[in-house]
Amino acid sequence: MKIFKKIGKIALIVLGSLLALVLLVWLALFLGKYAIYPDFFAEREKEFQIPGIHDGYVPQGLATVDEEGSAFMLSGYNGEYIDLYYKDMESGDAKRVIPVDGEGNTLKGHGGGVTVNKDFVYVADDSSILVFSLAEIKAAEDGGDVVCHGKIPVDNQASFCFSDADFLYVGEFYRPVDYETEKSHYYTTPAGDKNCAILSCYRLNDDGSLAEKYPIYSISIPSQVQGFAIKDNTVMISRSWGLETATLEFYSGMQNSGTTISVSGREVPLYYIDSSNLTKTVKLPCFSEELCVVGDRVYISFESACDKYIVGKFFFATYIASYPIGE
Repeated sequence: MKIFKKIGKIALIVLGSLLALVLLVWLALFLGKYAIYPDFFAEREKEFQIPGIHDGYVPQGLATVDEEGSAFMLSGYNGEYIDLYYKDMESGDAKRVIPVDGEGNTLKGHGGGVTVNKDFVYVADDSSILVFSLAEIKAAEDGGDVVCHGKIPVDNQASFCFSDADFLYVGEFYRPVDYETEKSHYYTTPAGDKNCAILSCYRLNDDGSLAEKYPIYSISIPSQVQGFAIKDNTVMISRSWGLETATLEFYSGMQNSGTTISVSGREVPLYYIDSSNLTKTVKLPCFSEELCVVGDRVYISFESACDKYIVGKFFFATYIASYPIGE
């Protein structure tokens, strides 16, 4: 009996030591993030908790439904299916809606980006833009279906999207080997930067609908872009991959390459962003995703705290954050 008691005491001491070590490591990392990302945490604000973050939802897209930020749309995936959330800021309520096709079949996909213009909700997915009605999403019950009213092919992989009063921007994610893009999308900028992805700009009608299914111009962008936003003459991109430090980058507009890119047999002007007009880089915690703009702040979505990746749960990375635009 004495032997068993001694073994039990030793086991408890070892277990307690391991728990203490884990706690110390967690505390060091938790406090260390303020030293690793000082600019971000000095200026960031927690805006609202990401809905569904502990229920299998993997956050991807983020959009405000109006300039005031009275409500937000969020897109992503749960397993092999697209997930959409509508967050009302006045009530604080968030509801999940299930995208379906005209026959009621749940839509499979990544839900990589979302943006809202008037009554049109655009979701970037698999080289296409899916079209939904904001009014129908608002009217739907929590857990109810919303019908996709159109699937518009675009000229890139449609990993994320953004819109302002006049334009819809749709961009793709590039990473060598893992996420390749068309070789025709490769462009070496005058500064020597090798961009291997494009973001295309589509004109919108006054009611928010797509004016035509061809872009009026394309923008050459860097690798690993997860989100894009533009406010006045400031271009912002979110870049991340896995556990690597993510970045929020600010550019002074975009440059005209003086060349064109072929899109479905049409030649359209090609612009670019690169190190020559990069004005600020803010280091972010890993897994940053899509961006949207409310007032003078850019809002940032993160996926690190979802059930798929877990790591962000230990650092309370469950919130949409915002950061000031400008110097």
